[in-house]
Amino acid sequence: MPITLNRHSSVPLYRQLVNALREDIVSGALAANYKLPPERELAERLGVNRATVLQAYQQLKSEGLIASHVGRGTFVCASDDRQGGAPPWQILFSDYSNRFTYHDIAAADQAQQAPDAIDFATGSQNPADIPDNLLRSVSIRAFESADFHSTQESPIEGFPQLRELLADHMTQRSVRCDADNVMVLSGAEQGLDLCVRAFVNPGDCVLVEQSTFFPALQAFRSADARVIGVPIDEHGMRTDLLDGYCKRFHPKLIFTIPTFQNPSGATMPLRRRREIVETAMRYQCLVIEDDPYGELCYSGLTNGAMDAGGHGGIGSTGNAGTAGIASIPGNASGAGNASGAPSQRPRELTPLKGMENAGYVIYLSTFSKTVTPGLRTGWLVADSHVIARIAALRRMIDQHTSSSSQLICMELLSSGRIGRHIGRLCEIYGHRRDLMLDALRRYAPDGMRWNTPLGGYYLWARLPDGLRAARLLDDARHAGVTFMPGDMFAVDEDDSSHIRLNFVRPDSRQIAPGIRLLCDTIAEAEQSADGHGGER
Repeated sequence: MPITLNRHSSVPLYRQLVNALREDIVSGALAANYKLPPERELAERLGVNRATVLQAYQQLKSEGLIASHVGRGTFVCASDDRQGGAPPWQILFSDYSNRFTYHDIAAADQAQQAPDAIDFATGSQNPADIPDNLLRSVSIRAFESADFHSTQESPIEGFPQLRELLADHMTQRSVRCDADNVMVLSGAEQGLDLCVRAFVNPGDCVLVEQSTFFPALQAFRSADARVIGVPIDEHGMRTDLLDGYCKRFHPKLIFTIPTFQNPSGATMPLRRRREIVETAMRYQCLVIEDDPYGELCYSGLTNGAMDAGGHGGIGSTGNAGTAGIASIPGNASGAGNASGAPSQRPRELTPLKGMENAGYVIYLSTFSKTVTPGLRTGWLVADSHVIARIAALRRMIDQHTSSSSQLICMELLSSGRIGRHIGRLCEIYGHRRDLMLDALRRYAPDGMRWNTPLGGYYLWARLPDGLRAARLLDDARHAGVTFMPGDMFAVDEDDSSHIRLNFVRPDSRQIAPGIRLLCDTIAEAEQSADGHGGER
């Protein structure tokens, strides 16, 4: 049974062993009932770790090609023995799908599926915040329009009228674009998937924030990209390091969430925004700017650094985390232009797309974070070359975004209803953020730190030393509260010390009790860790 493994190949050694044994079994070179060498013996013969052979044997067993018998050894199955069983899923699934890290998805589902718990984990709004009459009245007006009817088929890029409205909306946010630069999407994540399909080849480097939106990590990994995390601080991506990362890794793309980042809540100051665009242009790599929360900014803030909740840490009243963002002009009234864009938008929150017109930045946003999670409609702003290529790729996925959803979005934008709705949300969410900050100051144990986000959904908290977020989650769920562990968002390091708290998801009345339950759980875990002399 001669087998040669190539240690210079990108194919893992266990997979090479599986392929070699499978070929010999299927071709008949290894006959039925042939006894395979014990794992340890084969490992020594091949000069590999025993775990490599064990993993290969387990794979072949799942395919029904071999079977082990206690006390006798491992044997090749007869072909008849392999008929009529379950499909060999591990070899039927594509390499694309196998590159997903399903344990991350399962962990996210576990954190979010706690129906009786106070929910600080789920990355969406509270459905109760959507006025009952908003979508109903907007929908009625949209479908009563003399210009449209519900069976009208949209161009793949979206209805021209909606593209015009979105271009106007972006112009109010300092992004110079025409309708031809806008594509309507079935959610911003579709835009990210299309960008990956359009630009990323296996082995291409993608730079991201060290902690970032984990579905984006899944999208890049599914394309077999080399994903490199750039360190972050309270201001977002460390752009002072970006030149060195580009020089060393030659990235194809930089993915960033510069405004109210997920999960950290950080906001990138104007200087860093300029630096990221200038660096991308210098190294001729593209920037994908994800901006789902950019319109949810709250007024009167001057601090964004980590807060020790009155325990003597930095940033409790200072502005170390804003780097020049003095305050966010109030937009609670929703006053603004017809598209609903808030007036007096601060320059510090100008999208990266508004800082260049050469085409290096691809901008993504969505209505699902500002209107309702069920309105899976987003948009992309990019150079016309990108729009044309993505439109061609999209024909293999869907023909266009739902016509009904587009009509609703057109009515929201043209009537100004969306501006008034976002203004109301900013009042509600700013209040909830303040309730969470106040509860943390009252109940957090010593050593716990957190930031004060300028907007968006999330507060990023650091646990006291010695505690691990993933282990703490089970205790918190039993106590009746849930959160998202920081290592869900980490690129290549175990970030067990952070947790993400969504302050917009729970009802206002739940926030203080939920934070108290969480902080009590953290304090108990600390005592347990101290008592056992180890990490928990």
